[in-house]
Amino acid sequence: MSTEDETAMVHCSTTAGEFKMLMHREWSPNGYDRAVELFDRGFYDGSHFFRVVPRFLVQFGISYTADLELKRFARGTIPDDPKHDPPINFREGIVSYAGSGPNSRSSQLFISYGSAPSLGRELWETPIGEVVEGIQSVRSLYSGYGDMPPWGKGPVQGKIHAGPEYILESYPKLDSFQKCSVKRSTDIDIPPPVEDDKKNVLVLNNALEGELDSNKMKSRLGSPSGIEYISQPSTISMGLGLLAFLAMTFLIFTILQKRHKKDDNKKV
Repeated sequence: MSTEDETAMVHCSTTAGEFKMLMHREWSPNGYDRAVELFDRGFYDGSHFFRVVPRFLVQFGISYTADLELKRFARGTIPDDPKHDPPINFREGIVSYAGSGPNSRSSQLFISYGSAPSLGRELWETPIGEVVEGIQSVRSLYSGYGDMPPWGKGPVQGKIHAGPEYILESYPKLDSFQKCSVKRSTDIDIPPPVEDDKKNVLVLNNALEGELDSNKMKSRLGSPSGIEYISQPSTISMGLGLLAFLAMTFLIFTILQKRHKKDDNKKV
C-alpha cells in the first residue's frame, strides 16, 4: 500500500535517449497511483510522443498494448486531486496529466518544456512529478510536425488508438518509448543497524542489491527535487580494522607489563 510520502523513480529509454522522472505521491495521490502503476505494467512501452511542441510541452499516453485488461484500466478516469499547498510552479521537466475537464485524467501525460502561463490552472493539471535526469533527451524529441490539428501538422489523436501503423506511415520521425522501469521508495529496504555484542560495532546487511557496493553506501536525503543520492566511503571495514589494531596494542602492552613485574619479583 502506498504511503503519503512515497516516491517512484521512473527510468525510461526512448529513441531519443534515456531520462528519469521522479514521481511524488504527496503532490497528487490519485494521479501518482495511476501513472506509476501504468509505467510499472509497461503501458507506455513502445508508445509514441505524439504531440511535441517546442517551448510548450510533449504529450504521450496512447498505448499499443495487447493487454485488454490494462487498456480498460487505463481508460478509466480518476478523481482530481487538490492543488498542492504551496502550489508547484510549472517549469521545464514538470510532469502532469493532459485532461479535458474535471475528473477526466486517465493515461495521457505531458512533460512541460517551460513555465507556460496556461499550464497548471486546472485541478487535472496538478503536477505529479519531474524529470530529474536526461532532460536533454526530452528536449531532443522530434518536433518537426508541430502541434496537433488545427494548430499544427501533427497526428490526430483519435487515429492513434487503432495501432502504431498510423504514426509509422504518416509521421515516421516521431520518437517513442522503448521501455520504462519503476523503483518505488518503498521497494528499497534498508534494515536497521544491529549491535554485535562481541565487537560492539554496527553491522549493516547488504540489502540494496545493485545499490550498494563494497565501498559506497547511497543514502536518501530530502532535497528540492525530492531525492538526492550521496555516496560516502564505507566506515564498517575501517572501524573493524581500527578496533583490531587497538585490541592488539592493548594485548601486547598487558603482556609486557606482566613480564616486567615477574622480572622485578625475581630480582627481589
